[in-house]
Amino acid sequence: MATIPVENTSIPFLGEIPGGLFAGKSLHIRGQVTGNDFFNINLQTGAAVDPRDDAPLHISIRPGDRRIIRTSYEGGAWQNEERDGRCPISIGTPFDMEIKVKDSYYSIIINGNKFCKFNHRLPVESVRFIHIGLGGVIESISEYVA
Repeated sequence: MATIPVENTSIPFLGEIPGGLFAGKSLHIRGQVTGNDFFNINLQTGAAVDPRDDAPLHISIRPGDRRIIRTSYEGGAWQNEERDGRCPISIGTPFDMEIKVKDSYYSIIINGNKFCKFNHRLPVESVRFIHIGLGGVIESISEYVA
């Protein structure tokens, strides 16, 4: 298992987030969607992916559906999805995503533009890992504190 920051990593990818997440910390993901169906990013409490540990934030990029789904995974079950908005990420085009941790929500910024907010459903301090599924390539994953 890797520890972020990473560059040109293979996927699926599982990496530890040093010090976990907290308000004021951000993750920066650069990559490209290569598959037609979906490309998932999970911020998780543990390293298990099958079955999955709790995921306070699950982002499913679905260019074919022109949507980016946001939800959480808790106690072995997916929670209510947020599907509003569009999908500013195209297949084969590089994307740049920032996930900024705020006191009560995640702020998701795509290609320099605010995309959405996702309210915390589980304690953000419980996030220790990032898992990225198949369907794309990752140029880099980094973190910073504002």
